[in-house]
Amino acid sequence: MASQGSQALSICFASGRNSSQGLRRRTTCYCGERPVLATSSMAENPGRRFWGCVNYGIGEECGYFVWAESEQEPQVARLKRRITCLKGKVTTVERMLRIAVAVGLVGWTCAIILLCEKFSATRNGRFFLQ
Repeated sequence: MASQGSQALSICFASGRNSSQGLRRRTTCYCGERPVLATSSMAENPGRRFWGCVNYGIGEECGYFVWAESEQEPQVARLKRRITCLKGKVTTVERMLRIAVAVGLVGWTCAIILLCEKFSATRNGRFFLQ
C-alpha cells in the first residue's frame, strides 16, 4: 500500500523539460556575439531556459536577455505535470477505497456469522448457558 502512495508522489516529482527550444529573437546580442542558451536558477523561474549574453559574469555583458520559450509553455507544462500528479493520487485513493470497502464487507459478514452462531445456541430466542 505504501508503494502505491510513493508511486503517486514519484509521478508528481518526476518532471521532464519539453523539447521545444524556442525561437531566438536576435542572432546576436548587443555586444555583437551570439547569445548562449542558459537555464534560470532563480526561485521565480527555476529551470526556465533563456538566451543571454555570452559575456555574462565576466563584467563585460551587454544585458541581453530573452526567454527561450514563451511564458505560456512553462505554465502549460507545469499544469500538465500537476494533472498527471493528481490523476495518480486519485488512482491511489480509489484503490484504498476499494480495499476499505472489501475489509468492511468481510467484517460485517463475520459479525453476521457470529451472531447467527450465537442465535442458534439459544432456546426460544434467549441465550442458553451450558
